[in-house]
Amino acid sequence: MGTNSNGSRGVHRPTLPQSDRPSLLDRVRSALIGPTASPLDSGLARINERLGLNTGLKPEAVRAAAANIRVEATERMSRNIYYAPDMDGQAEPGEVVWIWAPSDGPDLPPRERAMLVIGRDRHTILGLLISPNPKHAGAETWLDIGAGEWDASGRQCWIRLDRVLEVSEQGVRRQGALFPQRRFERIANRLRNHYHWG
Repeated sequence: MGTNSNGSRGVHRPTLPQSDRPSLLDRVRSALIGPTASPLDSGLARINERLGLNTGLKPEAVRAAAANIRVEATERMSRNIYYAPDMDGQAEPGEVVWIWAPSDGPDLPPRERAMLVIGRDRHTILGLLISPNPKHAGAETWLDIGAGEWDASGRQCWIRLDRVLEVSEQGVRRQGALFPQRRFERIANRLRNHYHWG
């Protein structure tokens, strides 16, 4: 505590030099439109916007729409298959990604599904659907892949071999999940032997 200019004791409040105080115009602007962002914050917001990281939509709104998915017979999409996950670049074969897929009923909202990347074109990813549904256990077109990062509950899963999903790179969510190479090679061999992949 110090003494005021009138000699009474009180809290000492330092004053800013005239040049450091906001002008009347700045104070009125701040009161009317709120504080302005720093140049650094403005620049980062602009970069995020250009990269598509700041859509301005709430997560619920983003989830509401299913990804645009093209489904093809696996034989029609045949190509060379190789294991080459690359977490620093685009999604590559051997990585697990998630897509918002239409639900089984017309009134049900889309749900997030895991997909194993098995190939790509320029801007689209080719993948096989992963499902934890035990009814696929004996099906000829589904292969048991066990449990892994693709199912948060740790359930046994199966992968569908007779249909390939083609999805835009922007329509997937990546979280750094790699498919084990030995299991990937098992799938690749089935695609080579039964669906004419290279």
